[in-house]
Amino acid sequence: MRVRPNLRDIKQRVRANGAVDLSTLANIATAFTVLTAVVFGLIEMRRARKEREERAAFVAVQAILTPAWMDSMTLVQAISDGTTPSEIETDPRLFKAVQSIACILESLGYAVFARMVPLNVVDECLGGTVRVAWRKLRAYVEYERERAGSQKNWEWFQWLAE
Repeated sequence: MRVRPNLRDIKQRVRANGAVDLSTLANIATAFTVLTAVVFGLIEMRRARKEREERAAFVAVQAILTPAWMDSMTLVQAISDGTTPSEIETDPRLFKAVQSIACILESLGYAVFARMVPLNVVDECLGGTVRVAWRKLRAYVEYERERAGSQKNWEWFQWLAE
């Protein structure tokens, strides 16, 4: 007489032979799926952040590099070392250029500080220009701060340059 093995005996034999049951395979597949989704999500987040930074940098540089910026920056770069604040204020065209450049670079400095535009992008695109502008306008900025009684005038411009 032959005895029919029950399901319990079959499971024990399968486990004893090193075979993996269906629930273990399902758990492994689920873990692999979740891991793949997490890795994909992280890769997409990095790509999206890089794309956003590039877009912000492009918009910032495009907004700055206007004909008015070019004209103003040409005047500011031509300022002789040792030019006094009163000499800047007596030339209306130069005064307007100085105010324009200082305000634009103040805004850009804050945008970098607030992480709207990456510092490395501004440094690569405009770093030399910013430092030259600060060197030429430092005495004027200090004069304006003293006259206004506030050290906050053009502080983001200075921060960006330094």
